[in-house]
Amino acid sequence: MLWRAAVAGGAAFFLSLVVELVALGLIGGEASLPLMAVSVAPVAEELAKRLGMLVLSAGWGATGLAFGLIEGAFKLSEWRGIGVAGAIASVLQHWAYGRWAARRGLLLALGLHVGFNALVLIVDFGTEARAGWFAPILAALLLATTFWRPSDRKPV
Repeated sequence: MLWRAAVAGGAAFFLSLVVELVALGLIGGEASLPLMAVSVAPVAEELAKRLGMLVLSAGWGATGLAFGLIEGAFKLSEWRGIGVAGAIASVLQHWAYGRWAARRGLLLALGLHVGFNALVLIVDFGTEARAGWFAPILAALLLATTFWRPSDRKPV
C-alpha cells in the first residue's frame, strides 16, 4: 500500500514544517537555523513521520522515502537556498532514517538525523559553505548501510 506511505510522508512533511516554522519564530529567526537543524527539525520530522505512519498503517522506509521526496522537491525549487545537492540528500537520508527506524526503532532514526545534520553543518561551516557535495555523499552512504546485513558477509 504505497499510497498510505505517500499520504503519511506528505502529512508528516507539512506537520513538521508547521512545527519548525513556529519554533523558528519563537527562538529567533534565521540566525537560529543551525540550532533548528540539530534540535527541532529532526525531532519534529521523525515524530511527524511516526505519527503519520501509525495513523495510516504505513511502512517506515516508504514513509521516509515519501517524506524525503517532498522535502527534496522543495529544496530543488531553491526553497531555503539548498538546491540539487540538498534535494538528493533529503531523499536519500529520509529513506535511510525510515529503513533504520524499521530495524532498530525511532530513537536510532532520531540519533542518526541529529548526527547527520550536525556533521553536515560542521563541514559546511568549516569549508565556508563550499561543501555542498558532502550531504548527498553522506546520505548515500547512510542509505547504503541499510541494505547491508552482517549475515550477508561470506567467510573468507
